[in-house]
Amino acid sequence: MTALQNRPPSWPRRILRWVLCSLALLAGLRFWYAFHDRYPGYKMAVSIDARKAESVRQPLRAGFGRVKITPDVNDPQHPVWLAGFDNGRQAKSVHDDLWAVALVLDDGVTRLGIVALDAIGFFHDDVISVRRRLPSELRLDYTTVCATHNHSTPDLMGLWGPNEFRSGVDPQYRERVINAAVAALVQAAGATEPVRLGLHEIATPPAGLVTDTRLPEVYDPDLRVLHFVRPGDGSTVGTLVGWANHPETPWSKNYDITADFPGVIREALEHGIRYDGQVRQPGLGGIHLFVNGAVGGLMTTHPSTVVHDPFLDRDFKEPSHDKTRALGHNLARRILNRVTNSREPLTERAPISIHARTLELPLKNPNFVLAGLVGLLDRGHVRWQHMRTEVALLTLGDASFACIPGEIYPEIVNGGIIRAPGGDFNLDPVEIPPLRELMPGRVKFIFGLANDEIGYIIPKSEWDETPPYLFNAKSRPYGEINSLGPETAGLLHTALRQRCDEQAGRPAR
Repeated sequence: MTALQNRPPSWPRRILRWVLCSLALLAGLRFWYAFHDRYPGYKMAVSIDARKAESVRQPLRAGFGRVKITPDVNDPQHPVWLAGFDNGRQAKSVHDDLWAVALVLDDGVTRLGIVALDAIGFFHDDVISVRRRLPSELRLDYTTVCATHNHSTPDLMGLWGPNEFRSGVDPQYRERVINAAVAALVQAAGATEPVRLGLHEIATPPAGLVTDTRLPEVYDPDLRVLHFVRPGDGSTVGTLVGWANHPETPWSKNYDITADFPGVIREALEHGIRYDGQVRQPGLGGIHLFVNGAVGGLMTTHPSTVVHDPFLDRDFKEPSHDKTRALGHNLARRILNRVTNSREPLTERAPISIHARTLELPLKNPNFVLAGLVGLLDRGHVRWQHMRTEVALLTLGDASFACIPGEIYPEIVNGGIIRAPGGDFNLDPVEIPPLRELMPGRVKFIFGLANDEIGYIIPKSEWDETPPYLFNAKSRPYGEINSLGPETAGLLHTALRQRCDEQAGRPAR
């Protein structure tokens, strides 16, 4: 062996090796952090039957709470990036406040917590954080956290920062929202009181309110309402309102923080429908919670949708806060008319059942994998390319609630799935029968974006990533870009069907 061969590596080579090893280590750490499980071993498995509460025969108790989550848009150290539409949409002002609104229900045996956030979405990891911070003295058997999917709120998911390569999530604001959800539940639990319950399903034709922007044209159009009143004087404690539509009415050129139409509905139900300080229709008092429904298929009040304001007798087509107000007042008027004129008997006892399960879903979207790797999507994987999420079926007397962790297409809920011409899978509908056929009760709510936001939940027979595109379209449809993959809908449908069977005491299918 020559002296040259025995000579140690030169300093430049040593430095290069050190740099390469350091980069490899950093890349490995980044990969581990991006995809490691933030809550290893976490599993939700709750099965609570309503029969024990039926035997106890305690009156239903309910309480509401709310905590403001409006961000400071004037802090140069913490710019607020609005979620939805495009990157670089920095909030400039506040049109109206954002809220975390909570409802706690107690049938004498079981206590259920529900939180609705004015937010684009809330990942399952963050929901677990809420649950783990709840004081034990609340004695909540189950808590579900929903997002209204509002596109004029701060980015809580990471996809809408200043550019395509930077997250828009402010960690301090995310912590604030988590703590606000906890505080709202504490308020609600402390405010529980005996109530009587009214159940309402209000026919709401979609024309002039919401548009289905993807064929087949299927809606989840109707309003559903729980109305809680005091037994003594009949005054309103609050309501839970469910409807299905993307809160993006001011559209992509809006730079104002706003709760969109859910905020208009809540304000109108509490304080009445007002114009120029004048009350056009009285409100109910109380506190009101809005939960979104089956918004997949891109249910939206599109810029082409003309909304008529019945109080001003004016039409609004161009996106604006006035159009948002008209939309919200259309819906609030229907609710106010129904609950104030209803002759249906109110229920004093409404036993609660809860059937919830953790679910692992495969991640087949390479863009989501890349977004996690570069730090845009900050959520863990329970194992490689599998995300932990959750489904639940809740009942309250003659009402039921399917908690779905994303934006489900209405045809999976109500029927109307097709074997789409041009679809990637030449097969008959998989996600059948429709979920509402399986759900118990008289009034059946869909809680969309409940306990997670996994994106669009698309029927497999309508899945389309490759040409020829559906219905001879010239371009790829949008929903698949923001979906975990084509198996998601079938797996969720099966999990929810099992929860319905469990609730009904049927053998698993």
